Amino acid sequence: MSVHTPILTSFNGGELSPRMGGRVDTQIYAIGLESCENFVPTVEGPIVKRPGFEYITAGAASASWLSTFKFSLTQEYAIEWSEGKLRFFTNGARIETSPGVPYEVSVPYTAAQAPFVWFQQSYDRLYLVHPAHPPAALLRTSATTFSYAPLELKNGPFTDTNADSAVTVTASATSGNGITITASAPIFLPGHVGALLRIEAQDFSDITAWEAGLDGVTVGQVRRSDGKAYTAATAGRTGTVQPIHTQGTEWDGSNVGQDVNGKPSAGAYGVKWTYRHDKFGIVKITAIGGGGTTATVDVIRRLPDSVTTVATFRWAHALFSAAKGWPNVVKLWAGRLTFFKEFDIVGSVAGDYGGGSVNFATFTSSGLLIGDLAFRRTIATEDPVLWAAGDRKLIAGTASRELAIGAINASAAISGDNIAAEPQSFYGSERVWPAQLGTSTFFVQRGGRKLREAQYDFARDRYVAANATVWCRHITHSGVIQYAFQKEPEELLFAVRGDGQMIAHPHQPEQDIKGFSRIRHSDGAAKILSAVSIVAADGKTDEVWALVERAGAKSVERMAAWRDDGDPIEMAFFVDSGVRAIAAANQTHFSGATHLANQTVAVLAGGGVVPGIEVAADGSFDIPATAAPTEPYIIAVGLPFTATAVTLRPELKVNGNTSQAKRQRLVRIALRLLDTIGIRVGAFGGILDQLIDRPADADMDAPVPLYNGDSNKAVSGGWDKSGRATFVSEDPVPAVIVAAMPEIDLSDK
Repeated sequence: MSVHTPILTSFNGGELSPRMGGRVDTQIYAIGLESCENFVPTVEGPIVKRPGFEYITAGAASASWLSTFKFSLTQEYAIEWSEGKLRFFTNGARIETSPGVPYEVSVPYTAAQAPFVWFQQSYDRLYLVHPAHPPAALLRTSATTFSYAPLELKNGPFTDTNADSAVTVTASATSGNGITITASAPIFLPGHVGALLRIEAQDFSDITAWEAGLDGVTVGQVRRSDGKAYTAATAGRTGTVQPIHTQGTEWDGSNVGQDVNGKPSAGAYGVKWTYRHDKFGIVKITAIGGGGTTATVDVIRRLPDSVTTVATFRWAHALFSAAKGWPNVVKLWAGRLTFFKEFDIVGSVAGDYGGGSVNFATFTSSGLLIGDLAFRRTIATEDPVLWAAGDRKLIAGTASRELAIGAINASAAISGDNIAAEPQSFYGSERVWPAQLGTSTFFVQRGGRKLREAQYDFARDRYVAANATVWCRHITHSGVIQYAFQKEPEELLFAVRGDGQMIAHPHQPEQDIKGFSRIRHSDGAAKILSAVSIVAADGKTDEVWALVERAGAKSVERMAAWRDDGDPIEMAFFVDSGVRAIAAANQTHFSGATHLANQTVAVLAGGGVVPGIEVAADGSFDIPATAAPTEPYIIAVGLPFTATAVTLRPELKVNGNTSQAKRQRLVRIALRLLDTIGIRVGAFGGILDQLIDRPADADMDAPVPLYNGDSNKAVSGGWDKSGRATFVSEDPVPAVIVAAMPEIDLSDK
């Protein structure tokens, strides 16, 4: 028999998969844990008990999701989505029209659709897309008011121009409202109502071309120039300035001096031309008839004259409509508002979005393609794009691969013929909003279980997406449905699981931190349905907000601030669905905790733990007079939760041989602690003992002071083949475990 005292210097390997139980040969085994629940690994190595969740207010009965609206560094909002309604939270409270009455904005999205609405923030607008609804924007009209409206889609986007010469359209007029478009085949569907239709003249062969120095022009004569048609507003000889204007009336000559041959003019020369129309026009469909062969329309852009008499097969439906479907992803990229719909990527005119409209003009008035105009490009991939993130290129994920989308010629603007979608990896993705941390983009692999971290690799000249959960496949049990990234004060990536647990990952690429832990709200009695991170009112720290469901009721809660080393115990907040208040000296009766009615709660009064408190049906509760400080104090009350860490089976070398599967006994445990009280330790599966006793010189009527240093305790453990230790913090007080030094008896057998 031999005695061993190994030291566990770091826990930032986090909770490892049970399949890692035999990988004592790996570096991560030495810093990993078998279980890490409600403790969070930190960059430096310790595990820290996570803060509790503050109860803000009850959620809507149909609430299903949270999202963000990030107007400025000091004005960010959490948005609660329910059936057809939005509610807003900022600066630690819900925006209300009057006390207790939430301010709401009506939207067309159902509660079930809310998780799949894609967002893009642009100053005071949040652009929204969902494949079942027209693209829209949520506009911030003041610090406490918002408005929702579908976007006005100008000049498109359109599908490819019809190529079947047998399917033609004609128009009853070239301008005005309520005109009729008649087709030779049933090309109109009810879902086309409200959508645009582009109609192009068959050709301009019936219009004589404008020429310089042409004599005998009469008023009302129509000529074509620069791909457009013009009407003569005056008579005479044409000048030398070719008409190219797109509105109003302009001269084509100086109207004085010499003629085009340099000879003295007998009189004025030059004709005034009024812009008439381009080669194509645009109409908005208001009604469908004739079994789909006719449509009543309002003219948005004047139609060519010939389409009233000459049937044309050059027409195109809108790419976005109830009939064709709506985009499912929107992203600001390369100065454009960019939409993804199935296999199409559509970019607006550069910089021409805002004010509730988006311009999708793809041609100049002359019919020319210019780089900064809108474009549409079909991506060659098996599956539609599910998410997109901006980086040095636009990264997009489909169910089968990940793409980098960018310019073929980097020195030219992105356009329909200067864009490429290059495969980067072939993992496939879920439709989960990615998280961007520093230089990384985290996405969820198809199946919802693997979290991948995509980073650009200069050596390979591609984005490489490593599996961040390779050591802990179980940590994403039930699948990940949402990310939330808290930058300050702790750099933590949170991910909400489908079963209501939340996982936490201390992201620090420089240290290659790989650890994950699990957060269970009120020990699993409640589920976290959704979570987001927004900046706090101070503009310097980030807050994690959560939508929580417990016993059929929903609430919006905010994770309390992470405790700094040295903070007073009175400020500790380690309860869930909790509230905090300043109590008067000797105050023992409290009310207002109606959301905790009939629940046994955890209470911290002036830094002292008060056990065995139950909230009455009316939301009131009492604490013993002996627990109430004689001066004004802070009281925190809420649902208790337990932080638990279990070590892995130790690997103890004896004469070069492994200790695995040998009989062993944990006889003592020493923990190096920082600002900790109320922690129990013991052998795994055995009796847990209090590690820290009240100091002999501490006042009996004061809270137990926070402990710093090494605390050593004999434990009640029998012989087994495990050697694992358990650390538990179940009181509403802080706990930081810096290192662990177990003492283990190892049998030779």
